[in-house]
Amino acid sequence: MNVSHRFLIVLLSWLLASPVMATEAVEKLEYRVIYRGVFSLGADLPIADLSLETAAARGAAGLVEMRLDATSANYPNVESLYPIRYRFRTWSMPDAGQLVGFETYEKSRKIRHRLYLRDASELGVQRLDVNAGVGRDEIARLDTGEVPSATVIVGDLLDRLGMLQRVRAQALADAAEFSFPVTNGREHLTYRVKVEGRETVNIGPLAVPAWKVSFAGFHLNKRGEQEAAHRPAIIWFSEAPEHIPLRADSDHPVGLFRIELHPPSALQHLAFSGR
Repeated sequence: MNVSHRFLIVLLSWLLASPVMATEAVEKLEYRVIYRGVFSLGADLPIADLSLETAAARGAAGLVEMRLDATSANYPNVESLYPIRYRFRTWSMPDAGQLVGFETYEKSRKIRHRLYLRDASELGVQRLDVNAGVGRDEIARLDTGEVPSATVIVGDLLDRLGMLQRVRAQALADAAEFSFPVTNGREHLTYRVKVEGRETVNIGPLAVPAWKVSFAGFHLNKRGEQEAAHRPAIIWFSEAPEHIPLRADSDHPVGLFRIELHPPSALQHLAFSGR
């Protein structure tokens, strides 16, 4: 399956959200990534497992940490061609979810490990190469729930995980629309988010009422005009107040990538919240 790691990094980092949590709580959800397209002869092919977790707020600043881990360890065919080992972490302020910093880690033929911290630049973040020994002290500080001294937060800015946290906190309703300023560490994007309607999503034996929500990202081209940064993606959130991400679909030239909540990790919670 000749699918680039770079595409999977982008896909996994913005198709999933971490929840809005009380400071004493921790939520952990398990997902499975499924590919269907030319490289699977049109059949559904599981290619990776995801673990999505929000840690309890801690430290004087009360930072909330969101963490996404992805691995293909359970899928020998993928492991033999393109083994997947990714980690994404986002640290945000506890009130409005304002971005403080985010970390990306990729292990393939090389290890790429980067930290992005808010600053006063036009981009809004600075990039630190952790492999080169830059940023380790800042990560240690973030791990204690503290804001690194070099961090400067100016204006509203989110990363993709933080954006989806913000969406989960909204009062979703038919035809509701939202717009968010987002950075991927390389450029500014504007995301237009729209509730397309209600649908039912099957999670194991449960039929879960859900909001179908579209995500369209835009950036500025060389003429200063907004153009699509990628094909729109669809995420289904449970209608219950937690707005748990149930499923996410993204079309790509090589096929469809789907991320599904994997039972039994959330069945009990979904059954309780749907009452």
